[in-house]
Amino acid sequence: MFGEKIIHFPVLTSTNLYLKEHYRELTHGTAVTCDRQTAGRGRFNRTWYSGRDLALSVLIKEDLRVGEIFRLGLVTAAAVFETLRRLVPDVLIKWPNDIVADGKKVAGILLESIIGTNNLDCLIIGVGVNVNTTVFPPELEGKATSLRLLTGVDGDVEALRAAVLKNLDVFYKKFKDGNHRYADICAENSCLIGREVVFSDFSVSKSGRVLAILKNGNILIDINGVPIEYNSGEITLIN
Repeated sequence: MFGEKIIHFPVLTSTNLYLKEHYRELTHGTAVTCDRQTAGRGRFNRTWYSGRDLALSVLIKEDLRVGEIFRLGLVTAAAVFETLRRLVPDVLIKWPNDIVADGKKVAGILLESIIGTNNLDCLIIGVGVNVNTTVFPPELEGKATSLRLLTGVDGDVEALRAAVLKNLDVFYKKFKDGNHRYADICAENSCLIGREVVFSDFSVSKSGRVLAILKNGNILIDINGVPIEYNSGEITLIN
């Protein structure tokens, strides 16, 4: 069960980084949390600002195929979405790794894998939720929000951590049993489907319309009349 063992630090560079450095001696399902991260990261090494917020990483040490990593991104997004929608009614999922509310990012997901000689040694699922932050750096103004700003009340970080771990455990077990409900949740609550977007894979940018979020974790975009699947990249909505 996820979180059966929880390692907590008052201050840590990064919960994901801790698991990357110590995964060999830790067991499957171990969770690492901290009150404050000094070097938290999102995708593409972007800084994740962490104060009185949730910083959580979970270690996966079961047999997984590399191709399952993208689907586990959806599994995690569905679990975090189901947790937050009970606190904030209007949350949505922005493929591949964000939970948004009022058009702003309230939570982010970062999956990192360590690949051995012939297989996947482990997968680390990182979740960050802006809980009690009320002031963001200038570069994030208008782009990020928090549960405190959305609800007007201080959030209980420990209760939120327990709820995220519980939902993640439930969705992961269903995923291993072949249940694809996680993909339906991500599609039904996507802020992208049917919208015009700019997609960038950092070598080229293309405009198109999002058609679907697929069960394999990919996004399907109509680009100049041609449906194209992508498994990673950056999406910007065209207002």
